[in-house]
Amino acid sequence: MTGVRENRALIFDFDGVIVDTESAVVAGWRDECADLGIPFDEKAFTAALGLPSLRPDRVAELLGQAGGDPLEVIIRIRSRVRVFALDLPVLPGVRELLAQAQAAGVRTAVASGANREWVTGHLERLGLLPAFSAVFCRDDVAAGKPAPDVYLAALAGLRTPAAKAVAIEDTATGVAAARAAGLRCVAVPGPLTAGHDLAAADVVLPSLTGVGLDDLFALQFRAGTS
Repeated sequence: MTGVRENRALIFDFDGVIVDTESAVVAGWRDECADLGIPFDEKAFTAALGLPSLRPDRVAELLGQAGGDPLEVIIRIRSRVRVFALDLPVLPGVRELLAQAQAAGVRTAVASGANREWVTGHLERLGLLPAFSAVFCRDDVAAGKPAPDVYLAALAGLRTPAAKAVAIEDTATGVAAARAAGLRCVAVPGPLTAGHDLAAADVVLPSLTGVGLDDLFALQFRAGTS
């Protein structure tokens, strides 16, 4: 490895970047609302992807009294989501980018707003857990995204300065977290997050297919956002 390559880091969000689990979350909520006879505003829900939806206050906000006990709702929706997400594949380009990073000696990590059991469970299922130097989740920090905490934890754990790291995100919330931590950020929105305001990202890509590692690290900060 050259001195330039050493100490660089590529930090992935999980939901919507490595696996399209966001589609499972939306499907779980859609089915729960259908069973309760409550209209599901999918457009408004997808606009908030990147923020936790399975919290008592969020459940009460979305379902009101018709939802009943928020804790019971959370259990039901979580069960639905797990079924929908059970066989979801790795998103295009992820494995190839991880292979490039390993070959170049670039550290890789996950910085997710989801809980650790969810993230590591899927990474193990897909055989991807060994590809990452570390995994940082909502459980590990005081504040979730859009606060920068999980990215700051990843940088500290990898012992990499923000200037040598690139984050990959798919939501406005995630981009805000990465930029607040001082990272360059690539946004790769999926079908559900294509409508998010991703202007704060350094670049927006349709997918990670064919993306070169060196191209990511050649990105320049957007003026006024570094």
